[in-house]
Amino acid sequence: MCIPLWFGFGPHSEDGYGLSPSKSPSKVGAVAMVVMFLGWIVELVAITTIYWAVFTWLTVDTAQRRITITEAHGLWKYCSKFIGLFVQCEHSPGWLVAVRALNVIGMMFGSGALVFMGLFTFLHSEKWNKIFKSSALSSAIFSGVLILIGAIVYGASVSQGKAPLPHKPVGDVQYVLSWSFALSIIAAILFVISGVIMGFARKPRMIE
Repeated sequence: MCIPLWFGFGPHSEDGYGLSPSKSPSKVGAVAMVVMFLGWIVELVAITTIYWAVFTWLTVDTAQRRITITEAHGLWKYCSKFIGLFVQCEHSPGWLVAVRALNVIGMMFGSGALVFMGLFTFLHSEKWNKIFKSSALSSAIFSGVLILIGAIVYGASVSQGKAPLPHKPVGDVQYVLSWSFALSIIAAILFVISGVIMGFARKPRMIE
């Protein structure tokens, strides 16, 4: 027996806005959900780890000795391998704050896309299906674009020497964009792919 899920209107209301559990969940929608969920997990790992970039440079201590410093930087913290400690980023430049915001907002839109995908996949309504699908598709692609822009801003800023280094370097600073940065790009791609997959999702028409 199918128990209707009430969503403002009943499933047999005259305006047709009622929702009920779908007897034939969308397989394509389910695939889009899996891809989106994987992207969300990858992005969560990316923004909570410190290996967005690894910097190496020379500095001078109080005894005027040259010391090689190697630090792994994330969006919120960095780890100095010289002292072996994780340090909170106290003075963050504007571009780094923007990268944080783009990634967090991207994850929020990704979460919304995942919810809409679930509603489209497992519930059924002739009118709500279109809203769920378009919302899921647009949110997924938009989240991927935001995160990708964040990665571009981060990479460009680091390449221009704008990274907030806590110790004054002597000479050139060497850097490499590391695996946390790569994960953010992978997450962005997965988000966009899930949105594209969602575009091919279909639901059978309800039989009155």
